[in-house]
Amino acid sequence: MMPMPTVYDDDILNVEDGFYPDGNVPTTTVYSIVYPPVGFFPFAATGNGDFHGLYWPIGREEGPPLVAYSSHDAYALIPEYGDLAAAGRCRLACDEDGDLSFEFKSALDAANVPQPTIDISEVVAVDDHKQLLTLDPDSPFRNCAVADLLISENELDEAEAHYRKAIELLPEYAAAHFGLGYLLRRTRRQSLASIYLRKSLLCPLAFWGGCFWADHILPGSFRADWARKALLWLKQLKEPDESLRDDPFMQNVPMLTLDTGVAESRDIELSLVMVDDYHQREQFLDAVFVWITVGDRAALETTSFRERYGLTPRVFGTRLAGLLRDAGIDRRAELVENMISMMDKPDGLYL
Repeated sequence: MMPMPTVYDDDILNVEDGFYPDGNVPTTTVYSIVYPPVGFFPFAATGNGDFHGLYWPIGREEGPPLVAYSSHDAYALIPEYGDLAAAGRCRLACDEDGDLSFEFKSALDAANVPQPTIDISEVVAVDDHKQLLTLDPDSPFRNCAVADLLISENELDEAEAHYRKAIELLPEYAAAHFGLGYLLRRTRRQSLASIYLRKSLLCPLAFWGGCFWADHILPGSFRADWARKALLWLKQLKEPDESLRDDPFMQNVPMLTLDTGVAESRDIELSLVMVDDYHQREQFLDAVFVWITVGDRAALETTSFRERYGLTPRVFGTRLAGLLRDAGIDRRAELVENMISMMDKPDGLYL
């Protein structure tokens, strides 16, 4: 599979209207550089404003992509399948008629992936996470969902292995970091849990694990109000992991609130300082993650809020591209710069 493109295309596999009748390629559209996250390229619309698409994890732009599903109502991107071939297998297994949609058939053809066949004699339920994991063992979402189920069955060692695999497959998967942090805390490994609870709050908000559709909702009963739980547990922690002893985020935990709908945000102000602190320490990837969360939080607030902090697509994107280059992630930086150049109003107060 190709590396992540550096030129944005909102129909990357040309499975919808790839060409106009005169042979010209349609102009691509950039909706945002915040949600869906940079690195997501749609290829199949679902008819409700959401899409399946290819997603390249941060720092793995030269490798193969996952197949993810956007849920704009929930501000979520579900890392559903390990690759396009696995997506075909699972969708075929879940279809009562044993057939694939035209868009997925076209996507497989466009990517030169053979049309799938399965040996399963019965239809697999769309939320049968354990069975679907056998068809797609490299799905971050299924690994995380199965780990949630294993926690409810008190199979904690096996659950931990699945959370760790989900993180290995998608390092910015906030839902898996939170699940592992919860498990470690439950098994009285609080200091180690701090590593993953912290990361759950630094990862792009789109990977929190929720969705509008029931078959994409992680089944863990402990996930309600996950971000506030993670922050509370970090505030209660007496001894963070040694690796976090002088960490800027951990130093600011006592002052963070995660409040939304406010005229002014102390969290944003603290985060802006954190970005500079991480950059000065040459912890460039941490700076990238904090800056992405600034964009996430600002995108969920009002236009006047973004105006107060001067956060336009050009301002946010230019800083993001610079931080990515400092982190050695040049391909993603080039994509961000391309997306800014294609926006109709890069200086507008939307993200």
